[in-house]
Amino acid sequence: MPLRLDENALSPGEKLLWEYGIETPDEIDLEAIAADRGLTVKRRSLDGADARLVATASAGIITVNSATSEKRQRFSIGHEIGHWERDRKHGLLNLCTKADLAPQNQQAKNSEAEANIFSADLILPPYLVSTRTAGKNASIDLILNVAEEFRTSREATGIRITRLARAPTMIMVFSRHGRKWAIKNSAWPHYVSPVSVVHHDSPSMDLLFAGTKNAKTRDQKEPAVRWVVGEGLRTVDVKVQSVKLWTSDILSIVRL
Repeated sequence: MPLRLDENALSPGEKLLWEYGIETPDEIDLEAIAADRGLTVKRRSLDGADARLVATASAGIITVNSATSEKRQRFSIGHEIGHWERDRKHGLLNLCTKADLAPQNQQAKNSEAEANIFSADLILPPYLVSTRTAGKNASIDLILNVAEEFRTSREATGIRITRLARAPTMIMVFSRHGRKWAIKNSAWPHYVSPVSVVHHDSPSMDLLFAGTKNAKTRDQKEPAVRWVVGEGLRTVDVKVQSVKLWTSDILSIVRL
């Protein structure tokens, strides 16, 4: 059945996809979209950057760091398309660092954060992802399934699923030295904050220090105080699941 959408409710990235009639993840061909917008995509080694856009008012070249993963390259292409769609009237040359292109950098009010949001909406459009998450609990299992279908990173997919979740949900990445970042959805109470390190009694601690890549914990209840800080939480449980990333870090999702 064809999708029916309220186009006025779509983000700029979603509107661009819908302009091409995209209704399934396999139809999201970023290089074809770039070409149709007047952009050529090239791949080569870039020192200290993930992507670069050199543009005039009518055409441009996106250069993507060939040393990064395919998923990272797709996010980078989407990021530069975002710059092109939003900023080309200025005539620009952009060199986007790894920090600029971090999926979790969606909070700062600047052009790099806006381009990240645009890219996230291109590769993980809410109007498509929501049909796969509706009625389901936000979990690592769900993140892995959606990430595989959309060919996206677990971190970016986790952020999208967290934002779409109806229950209070937070996504976090931990290294062995502590929390690297955390993003919560709009349902999350403002007075509840994430812990700075993984609790020693949590199964996620074993995963962090002894788990193999792609290993995961069960989606299970744990005492809230292991994961969050706030008043009135000592008798509260949360649902938690974690997965070991390709690095030594873990990705954890917590639901109140």
